[in-house]
Amino acid sequence: MNRKEFLKQSAALGIGLPFLSSLLSSCGDDVQLPNSFDVNFSGNVIVIGAGSAGMMASYLLQQHGINYTLLEASDNFGGRVKKAGDFADFPIDLGAEWIHTDPAILAELINDPSQDASIDIINYRPETIYVWKNNELKKRNFFSNFYGEYKFKSTTWYDFFDQYIVPSISDNIMYNEVVQTIDYSSDQVEVITNNNTYTAERIILATPLTTLINDRINFQPSLPSAKTEALNGVDMPAGLKIFVEFSERFYPDIVIDGGLLSYVTSEEEGDKAIYDAAFGKNADANVLALFTVGVQAKEYTDLGSDEEIFAKFMGELDEMFDGKASQYYVKHVVQNWTAEQYIEGSYSHYTDYSTRPILGESIDNKIYFAGEAYAPESDLATVHGAGISAFRTVEELLKIG
Repeated sequence: MNRKEFLKQSAALGIGLPFLSSLLSSCGDDVQLPNSFDVNFSGNVIVIGAGSAGMMASYLLQQHGINYTLLEASDNFGGRVKKAGDFADFPIDLGAEWIHTDPAILAELINDPSQDASIDIINYRPETIYVWKNNELKKRNFFSNFYGEYKFKSTTWYDFFDQYIVPSISDNIMYNEVVQTIDYSSDQVEVITNNNTYTAERIILATPLTTLINDRINFQPSLPSAKTEALNGVDMPAGLKIFVEFSERFYPDIVIDGGLLSYVTSEEEGDKAIYDAAFGKNADANVLALFTVGVQAKEYTDLGSDEEIFAKFMGELDEMFDGKASQYYVKHVVQNWTAEQYIEGSYSHYTDYSTRPILGESIDNKIYFAGEAYAPESDLATVHGAGISAFRTVEELLKIG
């Protein structure tokens, strides 16, 4: 069945599903990255943001022999790709976790036949699926016949970038450089940070969408009105993940909390899933995870502290599983993406898809945009979508000259 039929059937069954973008993409078309092209540009480029798109854009500029500098506001690369390597006996993806398309995309992103891209992948097909509705757990295992995608087995998205992308660009990354102003009023674009001033002929802005939504950068001159108006058609709502280790396993592979799939009805309701993070990992640790975005995530993030957020989640688990969560609790980690400096949310949610091309349009052949929010519609809100966006942005920049 196609994407829309799949989602409608899910809604008709009364099942809300996790991982909105993953479900859209896992049933999607094959990824098509740009082919080789003529390079007509030989100047300097500043890439802003060392998340997935910024790293990929820098990597591609490096492959084409272009001079560039990658500015990152924090003290590490990754953005919404983040790892907890010492929490359990397998690495934890605190941010992006799923591979929401054919795993062959990993080799396509590496874009280098000399690299060995053999990465252990899990065919992620949960077997025990429950819905938490009206204070009752209801079994929905039959849905395992329809739902399947992929995850890393013994590594993470962070490890992918750390191993294959970052080594060739690490010398060009400048950390703790918070961009305050972008002045594109002359031939040379000037980027002013908290520490330095940089100049280049081209800029690739690869920061989260919240950078524009929350006016974190002063543009001189101001951004075109069409682009700022287009921001009304997109949001980057609250996002949260929690991982909890237990001494015993008492939970199914996935519990879906509440209503219908928000892409079928409204994105306002958000998404919430509780899942076995160790599924298919050949791990001894029992780790249960919460993934939530949108309104349901905001119910947690509005509480403020990680302690209050975790207490709320444990209370819900105890209600679902008759107090077993507190009985078998070992430790936990909370990743509040809404409170994460320089991130401030989850990923793009469009209420008006017609605004997406406008948001991604370059400005005066000087400022270009890359990121999951500017990816093709079927790949929005994904790591590989951010990579596809970087490919297309770099191609546009280098072809124009």
